Amino acid sequence: MRSKAVLYLVYLILVTSLLAGCNSESTTQPSLSPAPSQSTISNTPTQDLFQTNLLEFDAWKAKMSGEINKDYYVIDLRTPAEIKLEKAIEGSINIDANETLAKGDMTIINEKLTAIPKDALILLHCKSGGRVKAHLAKFVEAGYTNVYGLNGWTAFDSKGYIGAAKINANTEHLKPNAWQAKMIGEIGKDYYIIDTRNKVDHETGNIKGAMNLGAAETFTVDHVATMAIVEQAIPNKDSVILVHCNAGTKARVTQAHLKAEGYMNVFVLDNRMIIDKAGNYTFE
Repeated sequence: MRSKAVLYLVYLILVTSLLAGCNSESTTQPSLSPAPSQSTISNTPTQDLFQTNLLEFDAWKAKMSGEINKDYYVIDLRTPAEIKLEKAIEGSINIDANETLAKGDMTIINEKLTAIPKDALILLHCKSGGRVKAHLAKFVEAGYTNVYGLNGWTAFDSKGYIGAAKINANTEHLKPNAWQAKMIGEIGKDYYIIDTRNKVDHETGNIKGAMNLGAAETFTVDHVATMAIVEQAIPNKDSVILVHCNAGTKARVTQAHLKAEGYMNVFVLDNRMIIDKAGNYTFE
């Protein structure tokens, strides 16, 4: 009898415990679907723009159909100094991205494009493609729905030439040791040097055997005529061509013109160089 009473008591305790467990609220509820990982989140709008609205040169230029400032508009994001040296597309609209967009001035877009419809075809370019990539999305954010940027280094002249090239600054803009290391063999045969300074600076002191083609007097004035000179002197477009000026600016302009015409191995001296009358040179 006593054992039955004990069993009955144990039974009551178990039932009470089960009921309490069923009625208590859980403090945490497991999620039915896992939280999305970073890899499953869709691309950002900027990444999408780079895939659809950042174009290589041939595709970008193909959009220049009809009359500029009527059928399409070109926005040049370079500085006035770059435009003065390198020239520009006639009729293009200049927005100095370094002094405006890069400093947070977004009002410049609507200010400069105030008369342009929001659905107009707008073509952006800069010098190397960097400013286009940095600011392409800002034109879309301003409401312009048909904007395309050029991914490449540009080349222009006073006669209307438009070109562009793919240039890797990490491997094609060289410091002195790497640039000099390309001087293997005989100049004018195994490699070539183009001095892009003006004639006066060249005559003050130059590397023996170097061609003098001042960027501001040749390539940016008449690209076609200048390239005819280059092609006669350097017929093989796989030749090693070393380009220099005083500090690198004009050399980079010349490099873009050469690479736009298919010269594959063009290397800029990305450093200041001083050459004396005897042809001896030092780097600063």
